[in-house]
Amino acid sequence: MAEESGAEEVAAVTTGHEPQGLNALKSSLEQSDRAVALQALQMALTELGDGVTLVWRRPASKLAGRIKPVSAFRDDQGRICRHVLYSLALGTYEKKIEGVACREENGHWAIAG
Repeated sequence: MAEESGAEEVAAVTTGHEPQGLNALKSSLEQSDRAVALQALQMALTELGDGVTLVWRRPASKLAGRIKPVSAFRDDQGRICRHVLYSLALGTYEKKIEGVACREENGHWAIAG
């Protein structure tokens, strides 16, 4: 289930030791969770304006994500790219990622770098 919000939201999360938490996050993601996370990223980058946050949840696996496109620009190859803030939470562990995604010729967004 997804919600859109223009307001900044902050989640209160208890974090553990990062390497252990990151390993738990990676090992706990099922293929269907990964597919939903990638689908949400594609949708947010394509449909949302700068500063709008997409919030999605998978209650059965206790997985949640927030995606916030921040700004758009053209790279050296002329592709449309967007700075994006993405966070994934699994139980009490949250991983925040800041990156850039660029739109490929086929219309899909690819994470740069």
